[in-house]
Amino acid sequence: MNRRSNKILRELILGSRQNVTELVEKYKVQERSIRADIRELNDSLIEYDLPVIQIGSDGEVFFDTDVRVDVHAFEKFICEHTFYTYFLSKNERAAVLVMILLNAKGYVTVEQLKETIGVSRTTLLRDLPEIKKWFEENKMELISQVHRGYIVNVPELDVRKGILKLLEVNGDDNEYETGYSLGAFWCLMVRQMDRMNIYNDIKQLIIQEEEEEQTFLSDYSFFEAVRELTLAVNRIHNNQIIPAYYEENWKNLRRSSKYEFSSNLFAVIEKRYSLEIPESEILYYAECLKGKSYLKDSKSNKANALDIRLLIAETLYHISNCFGIDFYLDFSLYDLLVAHMRSAVFRLQSGEMLKNPLKESLLQEYPEIFAIIRENVGSLEEYIGKEFSEDEMSFMVLYFASVLEKEKAESSKNSKIKVALVCETGRGTAQFMLAKLHTLDEMIDIVSVSSVHNTKEIQNSGAQMIVSTIPLESELPCVVVRSAILNTDDLLDVQRKVFELIEDDGDKEIPEMQLDVINPVESDIQGAFYNLLSQDRVMVDYEADDWEDAVRQSGILLRDSGAVTDAYVDAMVENIKENGPYVVIWPGTALPHADCLEGVKQEAASLLRLKKPVDFHHESNDPVRYLIGISIQSAESINSALYDVMMIFGNEKIKHMLDRMPTAEELLHAINSLKTVK
Repeated sequence: MNRRSNKILRELILGSRQNVTELVEKYKVQERSIRADIRELNDSLIEYDLPVIQIGSDGEVFFDTDVRVDVHAFEKFICEHTFYTYFLSKNERAAVLVMILLNAKGYVTVEQLKETIGVSRTTLLRDLPEIKKWFEENKMELISQVHRGYIVNVPELDVRKGILKLLEVNGDDNEYETGYSLGAFWCLMVRQMDRMNIYNDIKQLIIQEEEEEQTFLSDYSFFEAVRELTLAVNRIHNNQIIPAYYEENWKNLRRSSKYEFSSNLFAVIEKRYSLEIPESEILYYAECLKGKSYLKDSKSNKANALDIRLLIAETLYHISNCFGIDFYLDFSLYDLLVAHMRSAVFRLQSGEMLKNPLKESLLQEYPEIFAIIRENVGSLEEYIGKEFSEDEMSFMVLYFASVLEKEKAESSKNSKIKVALVCETGRGTAQFMLAKLHTLDEMIDIVSVSSVHNTKEIQNSGAQMIVSTIPLESELPCVVVRSAILNTDDLLDVQRKVFELIEDDGDKEIPEMQLDVINPVESDIQGAFYNLLSQDRVMVDYEADDWEDAVRQSGILLRDSGAVTDAYVDAMVENIKENGPYVVIWPGTALPHADCLEGVKQEAASLLRLKKPVDFHHESNDPVRYLIGISIQSAESINSALYDVMMIFGNEKIKHMLDRMPTAEELLHAINSLKTVK
């Protein structure tokens, strides 16, 4: 399930009639994408013994059942999704990672984050800069320590505000409106906050206390109160408590009805969960309740007193939901919208009249936005006792239109074809593919880099096509390239396939690409390859009998220096016999290696230059003069070295220079000096 298929399923559960043509228009995708979503949903629904989805001859989408839909059964199905069965988008992934970090007790490593959400280390490391930037923008310190990981260093109250804001801007509208949790992403977010799994219990406790006190929250405030209390109990359980010095700030609340409400709730919680509740937590929750809106409050002289902040938040939520605006981590956008709505309400309350010279053109160009705003500002107008003028609403139209246009521009910018890279040697040598595919950056987005067996990562990545070094059985379109270092024909094959997919996906403007595939940029050599070498692992002018002899000698250089065992040398040869000469990554250059389990003691590289080149029977890159033996423990850790190898041996000028080095010592020195070659 992904966000789109979740929304389709949710609308069906709630009885909304849908049609394939309408869904295509709504989600701006091809019909085959909608049908694929429904097929995948049905596979999961069958496992849960739930009604499957049918598509009629007229394109109507409906449940294949004559009985009433059991919403609770579908709710259970949706809420049981995990990070391995719900495919997070990039924005969803970033929001979840922030949520995990905010809720963590102590340091969290990259490995732990990777395992939690089920993505590759490469994907996670790509996400972290954006996440660090978010913490900085929100005045939170995300500390990173080697061998320990990441930890959020901010006061407890600020951590809670951050968590609650994340839940607020990514809320599930169905829960507010129907009481059902039908958003898988929402459930995953709540699960990170509610490790005790008490969310539904807390709902019932608040309902019971409402009955006892005859004080009833509005729907929006009720669910806000549930989130706040659920979070507080989980934090207390982890001994992450609001400091006692806050009690002085809130001491006056002890005389309020909200303190009694809070105190009664925590008395039950204390017994039920065997917790010791400090006074600071009771006062904090009373402070939270003070800002809520109430349908009925028997202990207040202000019947139906509605807090304007909540009214604006609720109105904004409904309008944004109608437009399909997703905030994820964009707190600034959300806060700007709230500020705009506050200004509009203030003008209405004060009787200020504001003319908008663009009103007529806005109403003509965006009638749908105007209608949605008109439909959703009723509660605000009722509270103030006045109606918004067309001029005032046209300012709202202008604001929401600008947000939607921004989203449209972002969507257009991100409408590249999503590509998964697959290499039978894993992520390491796939870095060559990454480097060469930069020439197609304007039309593709690399969303996954994986080995052959890791198909789950490809599914989770949302890839639309695969570029692979070997044939694969996959429902996705696949381009099989000649080697990990792509030549001109490989890149043109990838480009042709991308054009086919773009044509299938509609008429998108694609810039003309100039493929420069001859020489990589020389100045980008970092020295990582040199760091894996040593003089005893470099040999020049070796006379090899054939490719097997050459491969063994490159392995012996590794073995004799203590990097690998004899078994690893044998495995290097067997790997080529079994899988073919794919290790010939560039004309004249081979990268023989084996699995790390075959006898790797340490990560290292050997460099063997042959006196006479030998044939590996590669269709385009024979004969081979340079062999780079690699012993790999972690593919990710040698990515920079592999990138350097590509930069060096993919550049004819550099290779000619290396050809002239008379000794192993001078050859090694020349490679080291390449860091300064311009």
